[in-house]
Amino acid sequence: MRKKLLLILVTIVVSIMSVSCASTSKVAKHKYSPYYFYTNTNDYMFEMSRYELSKYITFDKLAYRGSYLDDRRMTKEDMEIIRDNRNVKAIPSVVVPQVGFTTESLNMKLYPTHHTIHRGNEKFDSNQYTRMSAFLPVFIMHTSKDGQFYYVMTEFMRGWVPVEKIKIYSQVAFSGIQQMPFIRVIKDNTTIGGVKYGIGDKVPLLSYDNNEALVLTPQGTYAKAELNGSFVIGNAKYDEKLMKAMAESQLNNPYDWGGKAGYRDCSAYVRDLWRVFGADIPRSSGLQKLVGKKLIDKPKSEKEFYTVLKNAKPYRTLIFFKGHVIMYGGMEDGDYIIYHAVNTLKNDKGKKVKLAKVAKNKLKEEQFVKIWQRVIRVSEISPLISPELPKEPELIEITNIMDKISKFGGKHVVADNQ
Repeated sequence: MRKKLLLILVTIVVSIMSVSCASTSKVAKHKYSPYYFYTNTNDYMFEMSRYELSKYITFDKLAYRGSYLDDRRMTKEDMEIIRDNRNVKAIPSVVVPQVGFTTESLNMKLYPTHHTIHRGNEKFDSNQYTRMSAFLPVFIMHTSKDGQFYYVMTEFMRGWVPVEKIKIYSQVAFSGIQQMPFIRVIKDNTTIGGVKYGIGDKVPLLSYDNNEALVLTPQGTYAKAELNGSFVIGNAKYDEKLMKAMAESQLNNPYDWGGKAGYRDCSAYVRDLWRVFGADIPRSSGLQKLVGKKLIDKPKSEKEFYTVLKNAKPYRTLIFFKGHVIMYGGMEDGDYIIYHAVNTLKNDKGKKVKLAKVAKNKLKEEQFVKIWQRVIRVSEISPLISPELPKEPELIEITNIMDKISKFGGKHVVADNQ
């Protein structure tokens, strides 16, 4: 007997009531940089001023001097054309956003252009903000001058995305879909209804039985997914074996700055793993270090650092350098294990070791013991711990993030892998 999980009509009625009763003049106030961008998306359901939106759009800048545009030196004229495409002068005095979902995994950009802007190495695209998953809710705030890009807000990042990869919905339908039951993907390259999903992605669920699940697609149609182990119903209960399996499933994948090629950098690797358990932690390592229970800041000695690790919980413990995050994997054969997406890592002899992948390293065996000297914080993510974020007016405090973990989850069901 198929288990019915949703009465869509009821959800829509409830959502329209909540929308109609809300204020229509909320204005978000945050730091503008994407590296300190993690917010309550409800702030964007209504209105934003021209001033506020123009600040978001123009705050982050790239210099043309010393930069390349694809395979040639960038000129001042190149940058002026790209900046002009932001269409800032056309922003109305009051911005009322449209809402929708990404129809596939895509790249979010600093500027509305498909060109790569870099400093000599195209793998490090300065115009790349982040990789966005399929079926991600977005608030559409503005359109580029050439009509090819939307400027969108999400809870963890804002920037420019291709128009053709966004499906616009009414606010009522948008709210209703976000209140639906869902599945969490636990295997990369899981394809459902022709859409490819990765670890941590969330897909609205209509119903399921012992053989298959019926889910919504970003386009508003329905698709069936076989129960074969690629996803769980709801958020998964925290399980160390599942976390380890997912972490190791990524080993040797290329390190991917900003996720441009569809893989992961250090913070995306950690974030996607934790999303499976309902913890939508921030996208950047700078904000991730502020979430959870602090175990230590800047250890004073090797002994102090490794004493903390010996008593730390595997996979729940994150180690932070400046601009980098590592997940502690516990002890194996008396050695300390770490997991991370990393380009280079300095060994105990002071030599930079080129890894350029998602790696599992043994600190003693591979002579990385001295990494403790660059550690700025060790913290613990736990279902029992509420995260700590700065209580500043520019940042929305995230409270009880781990309380979002569903007590329902844990049944490993699945989709068609392609």
